[in-house]
Amino acid sequence: MTRTRAGNWNFGDLLDIAAAHVPAERPALVRGDRTICWGDFDARTNRLARAMLAGGLQTGDRVAILARNIPEFIEIACAAFKARLTHVNINYRYTTAEIEYVLADCQAAALFHQDEFASVVAPLPAALDHLRLMVQIGGEGDGYEAMVAEGDGAPLGIVRSADDGYLLYTGGTTGRPKGVMWAAGDARAVQLESPTVRTPVLTLDDHGRQVAANVTPGRVLPACPLMHGAGLNSSMAELLMGGTAVLLEKDSFNAAELWDQVERHRVSRILIVGDVFARPMLQALEAHPGRWDLASLKVISSAGLMWSEEVKRGLVAQLPQLSLVDILGASEASGFGYAVTNALRSTPTGYFEPGRQTVIIDVETDRVLADDEPGTGWLARRPPFALGYYGDPEKTAQTYRQIDDTVYAIPGDMAERTADGLIRLIGRGNLCINTGGEKVFVEEVEEALKRAPGIEDAIVVGVPDETWGKAIVALIRTAPGYDEASARAVLEADLARYKLPRRMIVLDDLPRHASGKSDYRRATEMALAATS
Repeated sequence: MTRTRAGNWNFGDLLDIAAAHVPAERPALVRGDRTICWGDFDARTNRLARAMLAGGLQTGDRVAILARNIPEFIEIACAAFKARLTHVNINYRYTTAEIEYVLADCQAAALFHQDEFASVVAPLPAALDHLRLMVQIGGEGDGYEAMVAEGDGAPLGIVRSADDGYLLYTGGTTGRPKGVMWAAGDARAVQLESPTVRTPVLTLDDHGRQVAANVTPGRVLPACPLMHGAGLNSSMAELLMGGTAVLLEKDSFNAAELWDQVERHRVSRILIVGDVFARPMLQALEAHPGRWDLASLKVISSAGLMWSEEVKRGLVAQLPQLSLVDILGASEASGFGYAVTNALRSTPTGYFEPGRQTVIIDVETDRVLADDEPGTGWLARRPPFALGYYGDPEKTAQTYRQIDDTVYAIPGDMAERTADGLIRLIGRGNLCINTGGEKVFVEEVEEALKRAPGIEDAIVVGVPDETWGKAIVALIRTAPGYDEASARAVLEADLARYKLPRRMIVLDDLPRHASGKSDYRRATEMALAATS
């Protein structure tokens, strides 16, 4: 199975071109009182790229990053692109054993880690003979700053390839983390499919002209962790066009801090992950009317978790200039669909306008439905998309399949194309609960729960049941005045009876990963403990 690159894009080249056309004093990275301007950002990442190569790293070597949302995370990723190295994200909540697994799985040659994780990674060099370079960021023993502050800061002047890229490790919902391989040419092509891109970029020369003409570039604030794919990708998309990435200072999300930073740094776009971010953002605005000047903010985009219609409406009511973009994608492929909500239009939650390459594939026959044909099946897309799973050809063959003359990415979501051409997300195949012989997709039940009165958040799991095989259990977070009978009355009008939760467990906080995505393993453990 072979595919050509979707474009002659390389992030290292694009960064070089951007730096050549951007005023040196323009901010590139901002975190609180710390600002790294474009001139320094370019020189620091060039020096770091040279230092990595001088340290013995070679084209394609994996460079792992273990850090929170600090400027150095982005610098390391950009330096890796410039040096033709492959950066790898590490979840900062992982234990030593879990980090060791990822590093061994991708055969990482280097690890850059924030000082607070020094004790966690200390045993790794003795356990991993392929780990040749380990660099601490900050604190006593900081080796990072010298790498970015000393040496030649000019562009490297090397020939790069559209095949250069990065590894995106995804914890998923079952099994061990898997590294999804993205080539830069494909990744950039998918970025350019976004409805937030006003003018298509067609060539490298065109890219340079657009950066030079972009005198008021965007400023993005990724509210989710950078180690979550959407967080870094949103930052890179803005930087490639000569813009600015603004990072929050606190380790835990605080909506008031976010609005403070949006006002202070004139942020134009925020990246979140569903209601776990959006709801407290709305609550802060409602609790403090007029506190913040947010006129600069134009777009809030969300990826990885559904975003409820109620919260969307509330945000637009508070900030009428906003466009809210709900992105349907996966680590293995993105751009499946987009839902745009603003003062003039609204796409219902769970429905998306399909991307140009999105298709539906019949589950039984593998027939690709015509682009205007209603029907239900696997959600898939034509290229461009990721190359596959690192070191796992069997899993790659299952997800990226050739049908007739075309290779499709089929990550495992079920969807329906409606008669009016919208995509309705039904649920993920590996999150399907078989209860009494009926298949129930947890996302469908979760969204119905969030629409019920008094329920702010929900995670749905299946637990063993003697009668039904699996019983549906909902973990929910509620608002004052919640009444289960009232909520169930709405659910019964929204869902078939076999999809209704047999038990609803009220919790103060639901188990979620740092990215905001549901932690279904922990949720299942909690449901079992509560029902046993």
